[in-house]
Amino acid sequence: MEELRVRAGNEELKVKGSSETIQREREAFYQHIKEVEEANIKAKAELVQRMKNGMAWYARVQQEKDAVNVGKPGIVRVCGELMGTWEEIASAIKSGAEFKVGDYKKGSTVDGQGFTLVVTDVTDEYVRFESRDCLGGTVQWNKKDTTDGGIEESNVQEWLMLELFGKLPDDLRQVISKATRKYEDNEGNVKEYETLLFLPSASEVFDEDECYGDKGLYEQMEYYKDRRNRMRGSAEGKDTCGWWLASVGTGSSAYACYVEGHGHAISCYATAKSRVPVCFIIKKS
Repeated sequence: MEELRVRAGNEELKVKGSSETIQREREAFYQHIKEVEEANIKAKAELVQRMKNGMAWYARVQQEKDAVNVGKPGIVRVCGELMGTWEEIASAIKSGAEFKVGDYKKGSTVDGQGFTLVVTDVTDEYVRFESRDCLGGTVQWNKKDTTDGGIEESNVQEWLMLELFGKLPDDLRQVISKATRKYEDNEGNVKEYETLLFLPSASEVFDEDECYGDKGLYEQMEYYKDRRNRMRGSAEGKDTCGWWLASVGTGSSAYACYVEGHGHAISCYATAKSRVPVCFIIKKS
């Protein structure tokens, strides 16, 4: 009786028997090894081909994407922070680069107050930025005990443009676009005005059940549905504070709308002092 022991890779044959049995099993074993090797070669070839097909698909998609974006500057962001200059950011906006709510850029005023400007809305027409916290000092919504003339003729709007705008960095001031804003006066008339800096309206910040002014004038922005985004510090890194809105209080000629420190709606005498954020848009065309 003969004995045969053969190993090929992970395959092993052990057999005892006559010479004819040994020969038959040897041939069968090697035929099996050959078939396994051929199957492995075929599987590897198919895998390589699938990889090539996948790479070709990716290259084709990337080529199509590059063709769409040809001539469009990208925008560099690191964990949501926009890294370009304001000129580069504005150029990217006008060229169709993608911006997302929550993107932000840090900076400081000419007198050294730090700020973070956050993308709060992206439409077909513009990208909207707002300061995460308030800027500047406190200001009266109106020095007179009335909201006559609405936000357009208010002291706080005058202060935004004559005091706060001039404290923004020059490269930022150069790219801010004029915004057409709607407001409702204390007689219920809806009017429009143009401005570079503005305050959010009550109906943009709160839903209809919480809105103390201009109900239905705008829809609540997605950004402000999170109450934490309605809470602003008195300055960057400072405790939260109340801040003015652009809206007059419903049914009153002496109250203006206001966001208190915990992000809830309230109205307050227009002669009171409070703080303001910076809000502006950069148009896409």
